[in-house]
Amino acid sequence: MEKKFTSGEIPLDADTQGVQVGKLQLPDFQRGWVWDDDHIASLLASISMSYPIGVVMTLETGNPDVRFRPRLLEGVYLDKLVDADTLILDGQQRITSLYLALRSGEPVPTREPRASSLSGSISRT
Repeated sequence: MEKKFTSGEIPLDADTQGVQVGKLQLPDFQRGWVWDDDHIASLLASISMSYPIGVVMTLETGNPDVRFRPRLLEGVYLDKLVDADTLILDGQQRITSLYLALRSGEPVPTREPRASSLSGSISRT
């Protein structure tokens, strides 16, 4: 089997849309989302000034030899389970922060750098 690695630019809107509909998920071994207010503000400032924000590494699903249990990103709630097309291997903190800030429609549950909660956790009623 041929191994193929590619890189390219994917529009930010495409990434956050993929998160929102469940096509872009996390493998179950990834840690939870932990960024504080300063990290999120810095990320948004970098984007607003067109600075690079780093690499996001993903893995396309579908290979029967590589199976990870997927899970939705923080703040994503779907009525039914969706099969992920792609898993985020690196860049989860940035993608989750961008999804929460730009697309979720909810306040971002963040914390100060010293871990004091600013808006509590996300709850869905």
